[in-house]
Amino acid sequence: MRAYRSVGFLLIGALTVAVIAELRVQAAQTRADDERQIRLLLASHAAASQHGDLQGLVSVYHSDADVRYSDGTVLQGRAALEKRYRQVLSSDPHAVSHSHPSGTIHVRFLRPDVAFVDVESVSGDDTGQGEAATRTPLFAIFTKEAGHWGVAVQRSGIPLK
Repeated sequence: MRAYRSVGFLLIGALTVAVIAELRVQAAQTRADDERQIRLLLASHAAASQHGDLQGLVSVYHSDADVRYSDGTVLQGRAALEKRYRQVLSSDPHAVSHSHPSGTIHVRFLRPDVAFVDVESVSGDDTGQGEAATRTPLFAIFTKEAGHWGVAVQRSGIPLK
C-alpha cells in the first residue's frame, strides 16, 4: 500500500511540474503575441501618419487616452486627438509623418495587460538619417482592453535633433 501511495505522490508531482511548465510556455507565447500586436500598432500608426490617414492615426488610442506633446499640449480622449489631427492634416497632409526606426522600440510588460513602450519617433526626413530629421523620444503605456491593445497614456519628449 505504501508503494502505491509513493507512486501516486510521484505521479501527482510529475503532473504538477508538467502543468506548470506548459503554463509558462503559454505565458511566454502570449507575451510574444502581445508584443507583436503592440509593434504592429506602432507600425500602422506610422504608416497612417505617412499617408495622412486620420482614422488610422487615432485608431491606436483608447477612447480615454491621455496625450502630452513636447510643446506642452495635453489632449484627453480620442475625440480631442481626432480634432487636433484633423486641424493639422487640413493644412498639411504630411505634417505628422513619422517613422519608428528598427531597434528603437522597447516594450516592457508591467502586467499581462499593461506595457510600457519606449520608442524613438523620427520625422522630417524619409530615412531618419539626414540633417532635416528630428528624433523625438516617445513614451507610452499600452493597455489591453477587451482583448485589444491601445495607447492609454503617451508622452513625447524633447526632440533630440
